[in-house]
Amino acid sequence: MNRRNALKNMGLLTGGLTFIPYSCSLTPELVFKRLANVKKEQQDLIGWVCNCILPEDLENFPTPESRQFFVLTQINDCENTKIILRFLKGLESFQLALSPTKEIKIDWLTPEEQFVFLSLQFEKKGAIKIFLEMLKNYSLLHFETSENYMKNYLDFEFMPGRYIGDVTV
Repeated sequence: MNRRNALKNMGLLTGGLTFIPYSCSLTPELVFKRLANVKKEQQDLIGWVCNCILPEDLENFPTPESRQFFVLTQINDCENTKIILRFLKGLESFQLALSPTKEIKIDWLTPEEQFVFLSLQFEKKGAIKIFLEMLKNYSLLHFETSENYMKNYLDFEFMPGRYIGDVTV
């Protein structure tokens, strides 16, 4: 009797493990406490805008996290509720400016159309401008806090008080 239950459980487990790749996404959706309404597509749009403003160069300036994750984490952790609400309003306005029915995705546009659309949005005033300026500032901060930039361009030392043993007095 126990053998029969063990074989049945093994069959259920094998069948369940077979269907996991079809029901689960391989890229996890990041959930931020104060940005809970920002879904995966919107997070990808934010990452796209950040990389258009300042392209990521992982070869020369490696960072421990992606720019998209850094920007969203900084906005979630560092900004107050009033600014987060402005950010979310700007995100919504940006999506509506792209497509009022939200049927068109930014990936469907050619690179020239994407550049023109983004530069037109930077010229506008209001919620979209606040949204884009916030993304620009945090994208720049992400770049400026990379280890390679700080060491090679700012001559920043992570350990203060270098010891030089044989200095003439």
